[in-house]
Amino acid sequence: MKRYIKTIGLLILSLVALSACQVGFVPEGVKEQKPLENFQEAKWLRESLYSTLVGAESPSNLFLGDMQADLFHLTASDGNTYFPFYSWNKANLSSNDMIAGYFGSFATIIKDANYFIMRVNEMKANEELMATLSDSEKASLDTYVGEARALRALAHYRLMCRFSKRYSDNDGQEPGIILIKEYDPLLQNTNKKRATQKEVYEWCLNELEEAAKVIPNKSNYLSSTDNLEQDGIPCYLVQDYCYAVRARILLEMHRYQDAVTEVDRFIDHYPLGEATPEGLKKLWITEDSPEIMIKTYATTKVGRVSGILHGLWIYDQINPNTGKPVQLELASPTWFPNQYLIDLYKNSMDPQDPADSKNDLRAAVWLEDTDEHPGTNGWPLIYGETDESENITFVSKFRGNPRLDTDPKRNRFSYAHSTHLFDIAEAWLIKAEAQAWGGDWTAAKTTLETFRKSRALEGELKASNQQEMMETVKNERTRELVGMGTRMNDLKRWGDPMDRTNKPLQEGLTKGQAATTVTKSYLDLKKDASDVMFYWEFPLQDRFANRDLEENWK
Repeated sequence: MKRYIKTIGLLILSLVALSACQVGFVPEGVKEQKPLENFQEAKWLRESLYSTLVGAESPSNLFLGDMQADLFHLTASDGNTYFPFYSWNKANLSSNDMIAGYFGSFATIIKDANYFIMRVNEMKANEELMATLSDSEKASLDTYVGEARALRALAHYRLMCRFSKRYSDNDGQEPGIILIKEYDPLLQNTNKKRATQKEVYEWCLNELEEAAKVIPNKSNYLSSTDNLEQDGIPCYLVQDYCYAVRARILLEMHRYQDAVTEVDRFIDHYPLGEATPEGLKKLWITEDSPEIMIKTYATTKVGRVSGILHGLWIYDQINPNTGKPVQLELASPTWFPNQYLIDLYKNSMDPQDPADSKNDLRAAVWLEDTDEHPGTNGWPLIYGETDESENITFVSKFRGNPRLDTDPKRNRFSYAHSTHLFDIAEAWLIKAEAQAWGGDWTAAKTTLETFRKSRALEGELKASNQQEMMETVKNERTRELVGMGTRMNDLKRWGDPMDRTNKPLQEGLTKGQAATTVTKSYLDLKKDASDVMFYWEFPLQDRFANRDLEENWK
C-alpha cells in the first residue's frame, strides 16, 4: 500500500482546516464541501485529520504551558517570544497568538472529526453507494469513525487541561469548555455556553469506550497489510490508546481506582525498554522502542516535528588557521533547565535517599554538559560569551532521529522526530500517582520501583508513608516527562503552587558574561495554586464570536 496523501487529500485538509481555526468562528469565503463519493475520498479525509493531529500533539505545541512553570529559565535568545508565559503577564496572555494557536489546533481536530463523522454517516445512509463497497471497506469506515470519535475526545481533554480550572471537589460542576458533538461551525445547534467539567469528561470517557469497540488492538493492527507502521509501531490509533486517554481523564477527575483499572487494561501490552543508554535512546533518537504505543508516520519531508528544548546548533565556519570548512557547535537554547531539575536527575529523587539517582540513565541520555562535549573538528562546544571553565547543562532529550535529518551526511542535530501519541512510561506514572493519592502508597511504591528498573534504578525506594510517596511520584513524573508539556497541568492537578523561589539558575549561568544572557526578572516568581493563570483565557476571537462564552479571567 502506498503511504502518502494524494493531492485531493491535501485540498480537503486545507479547506477543512481553514474552517476550523476557532470554535464558533468561520472565516469569510469558506464553502461547505460536497458529500463523499467513494471510499478513497473517505481515506483521504481521514489522512487530513491525522495531519492536523501531528502538529497539535507536537512537543512545541504542548510545551507552551510548561513555559509558565518552574523547571526552566528563559534566555535572552527568546527575543520576547515566550516571555509573557514565563513572566505570567496576564495582559499579554489574554490575547496571545500562541494560546490562540494551541486552542485552534485542537478545535480544528474537533471540527475535522465531526465533519468526517457527518460525511461518513451520509455515505452509510446512501444504499446505492454502500453497495459498491467491499465488506472490508465497510468495516474500515467503522474503524475510521471510531478514530474520529477518539480524537475529538482527546481534543476536548487537551482543551480542558488548559482552559478549565482544577477539577473541583463539588462533583465537577465548575465550567469546563463548550461541548461540541457534531459538525456545527457556527454553533447553530450547539449550546454556546460551557458545559460543566463533569459533563465534558463523562462524554469523553463514553466516546473513548465506544471508539475502542471498533478500533483494532495492536496485534490485529500489525497483522493487517492495510495499516501504516514504522519499526513495528502503529501510526494510526489502536484500541489501547482509547484506554490510555481514559486513564488520563480519570486521573484528572481524581477517580483513582478507576484510573488504575484503566491502566491495567493495556499496560502489559508494552514492555519497558532495556536498562541501558542504548535502550533509552530508542525512545526519542532511533524511535523504535517497545515503549512507544503510537508514533505518527514521519519521513525527512513529511510528518516530522521538532522539540522545543533546543540544545546544540551547528554552524558552518571556515577555520582561520587552515582555511578549511568546519562545523562549529554552539549551545544556544531558548530555555535552560534550572539547578532544581538537574539535581532531580543527578542528585536524588527520593527525599529519604540522597544517593538515589546516581545511575539514572536519563541523566546520561537526556542531559548534556558543555564541559563534557568534545565538539567537532577540534573546536570546543561553547555557549554565547562564556569561557571554557563555565560548565552549563542543557536538556538534549529531543535530539532528533537521524533518519529524519534532511542532511544526513553532515554532523547536524535537527531535533526532528515523530509525534508520539502515547509512551507506556506515562501509564506507569498514572498508575503510581493514582495509587499514592488513592491511599495505597505501598502499591504505588511497588509500581514505581518496577518502572525505575528500566531507567537503571534498582534500589528500593525509601518512602515510608503516603506523603513521602506522593512527593516521590511527583519527582519521578517530572524527570520522565520533562519537555512533554505536562508540568503546568500536573501542578494544577496536584494543587501545588508554581514556585521558582528554591529553583536557582545553574551555577555556570551566574558568572561572567554568561549571566547577562539569562533573563534575571521573575527568577523568584511564586504563584499560588488558586491563581487564575494556572489555566488560560479563551482566545479573543472566540470571546468576540460567542458572547455566551463565560470568560476565565473576568
